[in-house]
Order: sequence, then C-alpha cells, then structure tokens
Amino acid sequence: MPAEPIRINLLGSQDLEHTPWGRIVSWATTYGRYIMITTEIVVLLAFISRFSLDRKNTDLTEEVTQKQAILEANVAFEQSIRNLQANIATAQKLMANQTKPLDIATMMETVLPADVYLTSFSLTANKLTLEATAGSTAGFAQLLSNLQSLKQFQNVSLTNVNRTASTGIVFQVSANVAAGQ
Repeated sequence: MPAEPIRINLLGSQDLEHTPWGRIVSWATTYGRYIMITTEIVVLLAFISRFSLDRKNTDLTEEVTQKQAILEANVAFEQSIRNLQANIATAQKLMANQTKPLDIATMMETVLPADVYLTSFSLTANKLTLEATAGSTAGFAQLLSNLQSLKQFQNVSLTNVNRTASTGIVFQVSANVAAGQ
C-alpha cells in the first residue's frame, strides 16, 4: 500500500483564528498577499514609466538646445530690426513735427521788414532764437513789434544789441514757441 503523505504543520494544532498571533498570521497570508502584489505592480509601473519620462526629458532638452541655437543665430538680425524700428520711430516723430518749422519760417518771412535781414535762425522744439541786422531803427522796432504781436511766440526778449556804422543795428531775439503751433 502506498504510504500516506506526511503533513507538517508548523503553526500548531490550536485554533489559530482566535489568538492574536493567529489573527495576524491569517491576515498576513490573505490580505498581505494582495498588498504585496499591488505594491509590486505600482513599482513595476513606476519603473516602466521612468523610461518614457527619460525619453521625454531628452527630447525636450534637445528641443531647447535647438531653439537656443536658432535664437543665437538670429541675434544680429533681431538687433538690426530693433535699430530699424528705432529709426522708423525717429522718422515718424520728425515727420509729425515737420510742418512746424516750415510754418514758422514762412511766418518770419511775412513779418520781416524790408531793411532787416537774418544772419542766423535757430528753432528747437519750443524756443526760437534769431540774430538779425537792421538797417534802420524803424525796421528794428517794426520787427520787434511784429514778433510780439504774433500769438505763436511768447516771452519775446531782446539781447545783444549793438550799433555799428557800417552794418546798422545787430541784435539777437529769443522767444518761446507756443504749444500746438
């Protein structure tokens, strides 16, 4: 007859489910198995996902390096565009104020008496300075009167008045140009 299989029970023959150690061993052999399997699956998924994340990191690093190279290659081009934009802005500003000096020069032509001529004419954004020579005191007085009567000029002041026998009255006039003119 065949021999009976030998059974070895290391846990003992007592009723294990009713003792604290028995409950712990029973719980560890049932639910502990599930916890260990779930933990191993999570670890394996994390390990596998690391390959994907490393690949994405490498791709992003290469993409950033390529874009940096493109930007560095275009620095000179961008600088020339910025210079061009600054030049365009300056030209637009000059073109916007272009009619003002022409209007003032035309106005000066109309108020200048016949025996007075200009030796210098300077116009900044808000100040007019001119040097003139008058052949007579009447022409000198007429020019000053005309400049003071114009609403485009404020604070008309006279400086450096000299009279010479050969040229006449040499003088310098400065005035503030009114805003919006």
